[in-house]
Amino acid sequence: MADYRLVDETLDRFEALASDRSFWETHWLDVAKYAIPDIDKFDALLGSSVGRAAAINAMSEPVTPARGREIYDQTSLMAVDRGANGFLSLVTPQSEKWHGLKLADPFSEEPSDEEQRWLDKVRDYLHMMRSNPATGFWVAHKAAMRGIWGLGTSVIFTEGSDRRGNQAPISYRSTPLSECYLSCDFEGRVDTNYRLFTLSARQMVMKFGADAVSQKVRDAANDVKRKDTTFEIIHAVEPRKDGKDGGTVKDARWRSVYVERASKHVVGGEEGGFFSFPYIVHHWNRTTQAPYSEGPLSLALAEIKSLNMLSKQALKAAQQAVSPAWGTIDDGINRLNLNPNAVNPGLVSKEGRLLAQPINGGTRPDFAESVLNLKREQIKETLYVNVWQILINNPGMTATEAMIRANEKGDLLGPAGNSIQVGLSNMIDREMDILERMGAFRPGSPLEPPASMAGQSISVRFTSPLDRLQMSSELTGAQRVIEVAGILAQAGKREALDRINADEVLDLAQEVTGAPRRILRSVEDMQEMRDQAAQAQQMAMLAQLAGQAGDAGQKVVGGMDAAAQSPALAGMMGGAA
Repeated sequence: MADYRLVDETLDRFEALASDRSFWETHWLDVAKYAIPDIDKFDALLGSSVGRAAAINAMSEPVTPARGREIYDQTSLMAVDRGANGFLSLVTPQSEKWHGLKLADPFSEEPSDEEQRWLDKVRDYLHMMRSNPATGFWVAHKAAMRGIWGLGTSVIFTEGSDRRGNQAPISYRSTPLSECYLSCDFEGRVDTNYRLFTLSARQMVMKFGADAVSQKVRDAANDVKRKDTTFEIIHAVEPRKDGKDGGTVKDARWRSVYVERASKHVVGGEEGGFFSFPYIVHHWNRTTQAPYSEGPLSLALAEIKSLNMLSKQALKAAQQAVSPAWGTIDDGINRLNLNPNAVNPGLVSKEGRLLAQPINGGTRPDFAESVLNLKREQIKETLYVNVWQILINNPGMTATEAMIRANEKGDLLGPAGNSIQVGLSNMIDREMDILERMGAFRPGSPLEPPASMAGQSISVRFTSPLDRLQMSSELTGAQRVIEVAGILAQAGKREALDRINADEVLDLAQEVTGAPRRILRSVEDMQEMRDQAAQAQQMAMLAQLAGQAGDAGQKVVGGMDAAAQSPALAGMMGGAA
């Protein structure tokens, strides 16, 4: 029997979240119309619940051709793709390890070599796991980055997946923003998502099992003609009162319930749960504690709209200039034939004067194009398109100049990148929680931590190209200090070079440039090598001193023998005795 209280509470909360979100939907519709025509359909979300269902069903239909008729300039489309791809390469490059792991306690000692190797091993496993196509990470992540750039907010669903085996313990799925109704806790962290989506009867039976769905869905699934009939489902995930970190999912910190909306049937008959929030929510720039944020397109939207209007008029002006209207005599002789080598009889007077003239309305396509270019540049500036050209426009710059420019690029893109890293940090915490509950860190596991890590909390340390760009000023400063020390050494102050800590300079260069850590020997190995070198040097000095002492003794003995052989010296020595 259905828990009507649970169903009513879920439906009431959903309607409240939908009402709160309605203010954002108009804005999302404008953005989709002019900049990301292939994104989810928000058009029908502004109406009744029937409209929302129609919008969700329409997501499987191609929307770009319909919206493309409203776009007359490609600048905004190009900016979204370039911005999303640029951020993928700077924040989460697929070919690099864009984060590491560290001890969460900021006052703890630096990890030992054994501990650091374990942290690196877990990091490598996380990157390898995401690279597995079975997880779906990169498909979901790329869609999320594009959603952030266009709509300002994007959502990814993460879930432990025992059924896929150890090769893909976690699955990632991009969740369209049009399906998500979010809410935040008192600190502004998104902790609630009521997702409205549809599945066919056949899909519902496959996902939940025949016994978990309503009789109506089972009947449809068993009917060949109705098995693809779709049903609305609300998946409610929100904090559970008195939730726990341990126990079963029924006691977990987040409750999870699926409700068939029309039949008010609780799928499975009861609540489930998650020990950590399964939805990873990315924001572009949050200025408030609202669950949604505006993207860079918000600032450029008015300019994008005016650019499209002008482009439409410029296209008409160009058509009029290339193919103008014609004025002819009103005697109905012939219609103009403007094809090459065409003959138009009756349109030349006896005096040779043309009886048909093009009508020039004074249009200036060149002037319109200059205005359009100005607006395009403004949009590119707003959407950071020109930032990607910083290093390209001056390929002849020196290494120091390139590093300064790179640092400027990092300063410009840093705030947005840091905002995205908040969501990535939550994702990594979620991954670690799933792996820990699967037993990945138990004794005997390949990822078993050292005994010294017992009770230690782990956090993320980002090492992306964007982070290195922001640190490049430190390496630039180090280079300048070394140059000054070299000048002083040439001037006779060689002690200036002794002030330079070569180990620290190499560590900084390795971190900023992103070179593999393995190219540098560990501190312990270097200290052992230095101790051995010092010991060898000491032994060599002792051997040299011993050799010098032996040479001196031989010289003394040889001198005494010579004296004994000399009568004069022998007499002197004898007298001295």
